[in-house]
Amino acid sequence: MKSSTPTIFRRSVLIIALSAAFPAFADDNNNNEQDAQKAKAERVVIKGDKPTTLPTEIPTTIEGINAKAIETTINALDAEDALKYLPSLLVRKRYDGDYNHAVLATRASGTGNSARSMVYADGILLSNLLGNGASFTPRWGLVTPEEIQRVDVLYGPFSAAYAGNSVGAVVDYVTRMPEKFEAHIKLAGFTENFNEVATDKRYSGHQLSASLGNKQGAFSWWVNLNRMDSDSHPLVFTNKLLTAGTVSTAGKPVTGAVAGRNPQGLDWWLIGATAQYHTI
Repeated sequence: MKSSTPTIFRRSVLIIALSAAFPAFADDNNNNEQDAQKAKAERVVIKGDKPTTLPTEIPTTIEGINAKAIETTINALDAEDALKYLPSLLVRKRYDGDYNHAVLATRASGTGNSARSMVYADGILLSNLLGNGASFTPRWGLVTPEEIQRVDVLYGPFSAAYAGNSVGAVVDYVTRMPEKFEAHIKLAGFTENFNEVATDKRYSGHQLSASLGNKQGAFSWWVNLNRMDSDSHPLVFTNKLLTAGTVSTAGKPVTGAVAGRNPQGLDWWLIGATAQYHTI
């Protein structure tokens, strides 16, 4: 009689092998699904900032600051304040609200040479090149701190893309438009105690600004309202040389003048404080 034991044994081995293979297929499927989910979860969307309008292919220094740094490191009341910590730059801002004498100065141009530096917003000229002096300042008020995306500065006359007025620096404000609904409101106050040459007084001011913006399809809009009320400290002291004074019996005698010496070492009288501005 022929035994069937080997056949039964072979079938048992085959069944065990097949049953052991199915969990392997299941593990492979689970691993594939996990890898797909992991790849999907690790997908990164990169959105670049708006590029500068300044030429970048020239051998010179370009410095910049973005909106996040302005928000976290600068208490910006206006567009001039965004330049506060950039190297080799100075805005002649004598007090908050000083728009008519806020000249941009660099190492190559002093505060009296407004036409030796250029200021742009998105490539549009803000500088006032009708003259060269303290009263020909850029139109800083056309840019609000909330709409600034970044500020770039090109130092020195190293590009034929700009006129000879760029001997000091070229500043470009890169602005942004909202990607969704935005609303900003800011209330700021400031005060100082001015105590110089027998003038002891406190000067204060405040600023209220509000901004609204939104994007609807391909259309974006931005509105900003800003009101500043600022009292500056006196900027000049009226004086008269002691040698130029004459004794007179006419009029009413007054007191309060402070004796001193001018930068040339000549004796003079400081008669009173003047050039105190009220900006609204």
